[in-house]
Amino acid sequence: MSDLRIVVRTPNWLGDLVMSLPFLRAVLQRFPQAGVDLIVRQGFETLPLPHRGKVIPYDRKALGPGRYGWGLRGAGYTHFFVLPPSLSSAWMAFTSRVPQRIGHPGDGRRWLLSPAIPYTRPPRSRPLAEEYLELLAPWGTPALADYPARFPLPEGWAVHVLEQEGLTGLLPERFVALAPGAEFGPAKQWPVAHYRALAGLLASRGWPVVVVGLPKEREAGEEITRGVQGKPAGLNLCGRTRLAGMAAVLARASGVVSNDSGAMHVAAALGRPQVALFGSTNPGWTAPLNPQAKLIHLNLPCSPCYQRVCPLGHTRCLSEITPQAALEALLEGMGEG
Repeated sequence: MSDLRIVVRTPNWLGDLVMSLPFLRAVLQRFPQAGVDLIVRQGFETLPLPHRGKVIPYDRKALGPGRYGWGLRGAGYTHFFVLPPSLSSAWMAFTSRVPQRIGHPGDGRRWLLSPAIPYTRPPRSRPLAEEYLELLAPWGTPALADYPARFPLPEGWAVHVLEQEGLTGLLPERFVALAPGAEFGPAKQWPVAHYRALAGLLASRGWPVVVVGLPKEREAGEEITRGVQGKPAGLNLCGRTRLAGMAAVLARASGVVSNDSGAMHVAAALGRPQVALFGSTNPGWTAPLNPQAKLIHLNLPCSPCYQRVCPLGHTRCLSEITPQAALEALLEGMGEG
């Protein structure tokens, strides 16, 4: 198989990228002599991802998928795995002229793929990681249990990244990380007031909190930590780290509480004790692949709706999850209950 060269178009969403880790591990095992390059959304290249070649950042705003695919001609790739379900990602593969373009059909893209691998079960009816693994069906579909969704962390990776981010000595010796964001939309976000109440409950037990997230979550982080000034203090790192820095912070956390988000999946890939709060989405599809994860999902009749904003205007699926419930699940997961 030394004449094989593989490129994988990885998912655009951070959480989906983490759920593709079993697939990437399986590719490396199934094709032990092949080069395996990854095309990743720009910014994701700082994460430690399984590969045997290059990790190539792709800026969708700077270069369209067709022109990007055209630029891959002549690279000698024999197989192009297309993990995102979009038409544009299949178009990138098609314009690359890579002979084998493997992906799931749908969204009018079947004719762009060769071969298109049919779903054996309806989408969203099982873990997303299993849907990705099914793309290896021509070589025998791997079992999810054989490929843990873990980052291949080099020795001292977190310490090195924290130094790069200027966070050495800033983090408490032990702390709980809170991740209040969810890039998809507010229907996936537990109320900030609940996070603030949880931070207060943790502080009363001697647990500092560190809030992580994007720059747009900076204000939410300030509101959450405002209630836990003093001893122990709250630290707001929203917008102060790159993606790798956020991952390094989560790697140091004693426990993590988050929405169904990219941060949730990063914490899972680091094997941290965590509580994942589900509202508008289906934990059967996107639950963290982590035996230390505890899920809270009220399973209301209107959920999952998969909408960015609650179509009923109340987001009860999340607002009715109490801070006390999250605290109890977290303490149990950390062995503090």
